[in-house]
Amino acid sequence: MSSANKLSEAETRSEGKGAVLSLPSKKGASAAKTIQREGKLVARLKKSGLDPQKLLDLALPSTTARSVAKTRHRLILLGFLLTVLLPSTVFSGYMFFWASDQYHSTTAFAVRSSQPVAATEILGMVMGGGGSESTTSNSYIVTDYIQSQAILKDLPVDIDLEAIFNRESSDFLFSMGSELPIEDRLNYWNDMVDVSFDATSSVIYVEVRSFRPEDSVTIAEAVLERSEILVNKLSEANRRQTVRYAEEAVARAEARLKAIRKQMLAYRQETQEVDPEANAEITAEMIARLDQERASREAEKATLMGYLDEDSPRIRMLDQQIASLQGEITSVRKRLGTGGSATGEAGDRRNNLSLRLADYSELAVEEEFAQQLYVTSLASLESARREADNKGLYLATFIHPTLSEDAQYPSRFLYSLGAFLLLAGLWSVVVLLYYNVRDRT
Repeated sequence: MSSANKLSEAETRSEGKGAVLSLPSKKGASAAKTIQREGKLVARLKKSGLDPQKLLDLALPSTTARSVAKTRHRLILLGFLLTVLLPSTVFSGYMFFWASDQYHSTTAFAVRSSQPVAATEILGMVMGGGGSESTTSNSYIVTDYIQSQAILKDLPVDIDLEAIFNRESSDFLFSMGSELPIEDRLNYWNDMVDVSFDATSSVIYVEVRSFRPEDSVTIAEAVLERSEILVNKLSEANRRQTVRYAEEAVARAEARLKAIRKQMLAYRQETQEVDPEANAEITAEMIARLDQERASREAEKATLMGYLDEDSPRIRMLDQQIASLQGEITSVRKRLGTGGSATGEAGDRRNNLSLRLADYSELAVEEEFAQQLYVTSLASLESARREADNKGLYLATFIHPTLSEDAQYPSRFLYSLGAFLLLAGLWSVVVLLYYNVRDRT
């Protein structure tokens, strides 16, 4: 019972007895005065809103308070032992005495282009320009491929990842497990195969870990082989993309040239002549020869008219020759053209050399243009092929898969320390939250 309750009980008893009080002794009188003063003090503390018991507990901790504090501290210490020390000790024991050794194999390679680097690009490479954009982007593609689900499907059939990563089946923490879905297999693959890309040197580093040194080398060689196949595919795709547009241009030019040549063949079959221009030259020469011969006959007639009669046989014969030559000249000239407007002559193109010559000239110009376009397209195709060959990609391997002689993994001390710090941190958070809630209530 607290002192305040004792004082209240003493006052009640003194008021209840009322009438008769025995004379106290000297020692009893001093005790009564002390109790009276304490009662007044308690009354003043209560009137001011303070709890006398708490003040007394703070000033003079009682046995009960000490007992509660000791119990609380024991529970906190027990919680530390059960939630931090014991699990971290068990985990450390597992890491040092049960976890299996892991052997690593390292390989390094880079994606390079056969295209010569221009002198103006060397400064950009030195200043951190990254060199060729194509090789950098393809390096990222290879890095993502090694960390993707595709490489698990592309690995050779004779590489059984489940058997390799379950050789130490007793080590349940680091072994792969069996009959896992592809997503879990990919997560385990990325835990055991570390891939890093150095953008400065454009080098890809691959480190493979397994429970046998030979298995690590086998997996690293498979990763290197699949990466090389991927780079070859990227190079071939880049080459096809570069050449495809040039090949399409050649195909269009070739189709146009074939169509024009078919029109030319149809024209020659219809007109039954190979070259109307040559025929026109022959016709012009014929007209000129006939015209010259007619002029010669007319000159001879004019000479004979000086001493012969117009009805003489010689003069009549010359007139007949001149008329015949003139008729032949007129007939030949009709083969060249009608001598009038070309309107309405569409149906007489076969017998009209001028119209046939116009059609032939148009076809010849189109054929020449189509042939030049075809030749230009072929030259562009050859240039595109040379450019595509110069842009070929290849995998430059300068660190072949290494064979480990000593186990470097797992990091037993770091894992154990990490587990202890994690559990200790969680325990500290819980304890701080408890004290925070306790102080507020």
